[in-house]
Amino acid sequence: MFNCFQDCIWGRQAKKLRPRSPESIASAIVTKILNADTPYSLEKEVNEEISINGWSDAIAQAILRGLENAIKAGAHMAQAASDAATQSKNAAVGFATEHPVYATLIAFGILALLTPLALEVLGFGELGPIAGSFAATWQRTYAGYVPKNALFGYFQKLGMKWHWVY
Repeated sequence: MFNCFQDCIWGRQAKKLRPRSPESIASAIVTKILNADTPYSLEKEVNEEISINGWSDAIAQAILRGLENAIKAGAHMAQAASDAATQSKNAAVGFATEHPVYATLIAFGILALLTPLALEVLGFGELGPIAGSFAATWQRTYAGYVPKNALFGYFQKLGMKWHWVY
């Protein structure tokens, strides 16, 4: 109860009365580094931790070890993600080999979903080519005359009729 009153009266200064090990301070700092929302919030939180406990070579060494362990853990996770991606690819290839008709239908379905987005990204908009886009540059190559049955006209027609729904 005395600590509670002490914290209220002296604020953070009371925490100096409770010494912490360099490892626990470093652990708190590494956790803040890994979970920081913004660089400003990270700087503020680390400065608070250091101003409360002071800085030492032991804390710096412990922070370095903590960051090395976090990087190694991330490397293990990256390897696990790579293994999962390889297994997924192998399963997809196996499915496509065993069921070519289903795989073709799925591919066409994905193509039908992504085509409107691809057309919009390329610049084929609802009202015509979007200024400064690939479609506008392509249209400029025709110098104002787009030949009948040109691929550009087909893409623009799709862009005007087949809208991407957000």
